[in-house]
Amino acid sequence: MWTKSLAAVIGGCILSISLMLNIRFLLPLEIESQLFIGLVLAFPLWVAVMVACYASRHAKQAWTRCLILLVPSALINTFFLL
Repeated sequence: MWTKSLAAVIGGCILSISLMLNIRFLLPLEIESQLFIGLVLAFPLWVAVMVACYASRHAKQAWTRCLILLVPSALINTFFLL
């Protein structure tokens, strides 16, 4: 249970931050609007990832669920930052 909790908290937080950064790069809005959207969506997204992790049978599956979304998101962020 503790390992799934770590996956949910750490992996979910990193995934939420990465996806909000994707939204920041992809939306053609002013910075204030992007920040507002990020603030509104970040916590519910984190909670959704946490639920997906807790619904896993074991920790490996929970980390896999986080990494399946995190890797493409991180690649998109790297592309836009470079």
